[in-house]
Amino acid sequence: MEVSSIDYNEQELPLDAQLKILEGRYSRLLDILGAVVESRSLGGGSHIDRIKNFTRVLTEEVMNSYPEYFINPYVVEVIVSASALHDIGKITIPDAILFKPGRLTREEFDYMKTHTTRGCEILDSIEGAWTDDFRKTAHQICRHHHEKYDGKGYPDGLRGDEIPISAQIVSVADVYDALVCERVYKDAFTKEQAFNMIVSGECGMFNPKLMDAFRKCAGKFEALVDEYRTKTGEIQ
Repeated sequence: MEVSSIDYNEQELPLDAQLKILEGRYSRLLDILGAVVESRSLGGGSHIDRIKNFTRVLTEEVMNSYPEYFINPYVVEVIVSASALHDIGKITIPDAILFKPGRLTREEFDYMKTHTTRGCEILDSIEGAWTDDFRKTAHQICRHHHEKYDGKGYPDGLRGDEIPISAQIVSVADVYDALVCERVYKDAFTKEQAFNMIVSGECGMFNPKLMDAFRKCAGKFEALVDEYRTKTGEIQ
């Protein structure tokens, strides 16, 4: 199966110019949208910041270990920036479902799953704000960060590297964050438990290459958990 590599127009520019585009065009808008998403987050006030940092660590490891994905420093920044919007569709989910402390019914879970496609609709409604590169990546992440490598995810049941690598990376970051944080419906798992649950497939099947990269940078993930525990107390 063909690897889901990334082909971006603005990579033709010098790296400094590329990063200035990202910073200049998106920083304020992302701050605003990130604050909106954060208000609907189950992971505490630093959830978006944690996702971005976990995403950066894993994306950089994939860049260094797997050149076939054609990730370079510019692509790292695009993926990290776009990861802030992975759950923007949750602003459309009713509180009774989003913050329900118990198990969701089948109907409630089906509605919850629509946050992926609803998020893409929100991104489409924001005209003139994104470059093609950022829009493409934000769409990929928003729609596909709940897909699974064996095809058992949603909303499209994509399999293997049909799933964009950006979404695969953010999926690992999002699952790890959900495990190590306390939620209304669960206690926090330890760093060791979270790592073992992900690599063992207990949280669904992930790309073996991504799991290799995750193992290599596990110490950096754990260091971030310790940092946020000290700074915010949101991680147990």
